[in-house]
Amino acid sequence: MKRLFTNLFLVALVIAPSALFSQNCRNIVKYCGHAKRDGFLRNGQSLSGAFVQGDTAEITVIVYKNMEYRMSLCSPTHDELDGKFEFKIVEKITKPYWDEKKVSEVEEVAVLDENGDDMYDDFGDIIYEEVATIKTIKRRRYKKQDVVRYDNKKDEDAQEFVFISDKTRKLTIKVYIPLPEGGDESQGLEAETYACVGLLIEHQPGPTIGFNR
Repeated sequence: MKRLFTNLFLVALVIAPSALFSQNCRNIVKYCGHAKRDGFLRNGQSLSGAFVQGDTAEITVIVYKNMEYRMSLCSPTHDELDGKFEFKIVEKITKPYWDEKKVSEVEEVAVLDENGDDMYDDFGDIIYEEVATIKTIKRRRYKKQDVVRYDNKKDEDAQEFVFISDKTRKLTIKVYIPLPEGGDESQGLEAETYACVGLLIEHQPGPTIGFNR
């Protein structure tokens, strides 16, 4: 009986994770590979979720000045997706630009004779004529623009990115969930087409830049 119980316990250990994944994707990120040995700690902005394969997700995170971050993706339920995630890190920045507007203005100008003197009408009043001028008005305005800070497609499809921020920033992470082999995007949210995905964000104090005593 004891041996039977032990065997059942070992089987449960093997089956339990997959059974958990099939029920929900809550806290799936804890199964992603971490970098604790390198001094990183799991950041509270790490996320887990169920996604239709072929879908794109956007997440906003805050990174702080002089902190080192590691961002990675995994799908414990779909090992075949590991190494295939596409993601970009985008920052929305404010850029100045000049807004030019041409304005037509009409003003009355005294008519001059050939000697440069004012001309008068029969009543002794100065003769005026309307002259139109085009003026350019320039105003400094500002607009928000998306700047791609990192694109893993340009980094040999790297599945993790380590960086240090020189200031506090708000970043948007855009993640593409790969399609299954031979799949398409029209199958809907079914067991075969959705995957549990974890976005693991880790952090640790970065090096202090410059000379220090």
